[in-house]
Amino acid sequence: MNKRFLAECERERLHLSGHIQPHGALLVVDQAARITHRSCNFPAVLGDEILAPGDLLPPVLAAHCDTLPGQAGARLHVRHALSSAGLSFDLTISRNAAGERVLELTPAPDDDLDWQGLPAKVVGQPRDHDELAARKQALVERIAGITGFCRVMYYRFRQDGDGEVIAEARNPDVYGSYLGLRFPASDIPQIARELYRQSPWRLIPDASAAPVAVEGIDGVPDLGLADLRSVSPVHLVYLANMGVQASLSLPVMVAGHLHGLIACHHHQPRLLSLAVLEAAAGEVRTHGLVLTAFIAQHRIRLVDGLVRRFSGIEDIVTRAGGLLAAWDTLGPLLADELESEGVHLLLDAEQVAFGETFEPEALARVDEWFCDELADALWLSDTLSSELPGMPMSRIAGMVAIKGRAADGRMLRVYLTRQEHIHEVAWGGNPDKPVEHHDGQLGIAPRRSFEKWIEKRMGHSRPWENETRLLGLRLREMLLDVANRY
Repeated sequence: MNKRFLAECERERLHLSGHIQPHGALLVVDQAARITHRSCNFPAVLGDEILAPGDLLPPVLAAHCDTLPGQAGARLHVRHALSSAGLSFDLTISRNAAGERVLELTPAPDDDLDWQGLPAKVVGQPRDHDELAARKQALVERIAGITGFCRVMYYRFRQDGDGEVIAEARNPDVYGSYLGLRFPASDIPQIARELYRQSPWRLIPDASAAPVAVEGIDGVPDLGLADLRSVSPVHLVYLANMGVQASLSLPVMVAGHLHGLIACHHHQPRLLSLAVLEAAAGEVRTHGLVLTAFIAQHRIRLVDGLVRRFSGIEDIVTRAGGLLAAWDTLGPLLADELESEGVHLLLDAEQVAFGETFEPEALARVDEWFCDELADALWLSDTLSSELPGMPMSRIAGMVAIKGRAADGRMLRVYLTRQEHIHEVAWGGNPDKPVEHHDGQLGIAPRRSFEKWIEKRMGHSRPWENETRLLGLRLREMLLDVANRY
């Protein structure tokens, strides 16, 4: 990944763009219901409604503002809230970090949903991961039916920050598939992910439309929660390179965290009403609740299983009279339970090993770094050579490291290891080759091609499973308890 490109993306002040998309009009109102900012297209969009900074908000809009909760991030949607020049407008009101109310008026197109024609909605809790995967596919097909977008993808964020398309629905005439492809973290930088987390959707109905400036009494307003907020120039190039004219992004939230996005693409401009947007967002929100419950139940079952599995380890150590004495049985068992290829246990200066473990020089550096330079009691990686400073050449590429001090002062360390696993990763375009632009505006822009690009990945082990951290913490607790008794 190009680090300069990622740094430029993270520096963008997306919430302070000072512009909006032109399909609607915007007002910013202070606590006294006085207009502090408006989009310059307000008279053109609203016809006879000519409001300027310094004016008081009209009663019809002020009444809706009064119902907005007082905390930052609050949001209110009102369908067909205003009629002007023979047109009906939907209204969205949000409260930004400064406490200002941001009013967005957008046309209400006649796009009532044909619920009968949609793919069937699946209810109930999925039984296993296979059924959950089928639910995700059903979700993108249903969102495609609701929105009419020609390609809808379930884009999941990985633990390493990259994204991956794990489900896709597309019209027969749409070229190519992104299913199974990975995308670098720079495609959706953290600053953009935070905005997705705060909003129920992000609609770009026409990526080629020129943005409209926002004028006001003082400064640039915070438009972070405004769906009308103008689009990042980098993202516009990204969409153009993908052949996308309209896009809709819906956040998949799990326990307050951004798990992924439902990303919708269309090859022509496409404006959706508030009713359609709310329907699509409701489907994704329900899925997020189901996913949250599924993950929670899976972890409960995992913990219950850990108690049973690790109780056997305690019995082995008890019969042998200590950790080191039980190692011939304990080492293979630990490697099997955490699916490692080797395990190294150190108790102060004493040490034992099983399987494929670190060479002496590598072990010395790992132990020094983990004990002296890292505060974490548990740390894991599948690419040690790039994450551990001064790591010597080693056949070991991945590690789960656990440490803790016993009651008598002895320092316990456990290193579960995996060797290098050379494998292929399918990317949506070469992630290391953003295109250089010299137009005086964009120093670097996204890659031009999103065709499947295969990376032969070296220096990595097999990735650790999502549950490995929980397993490691339970193992640490059990080993320290045993060390305190022997």
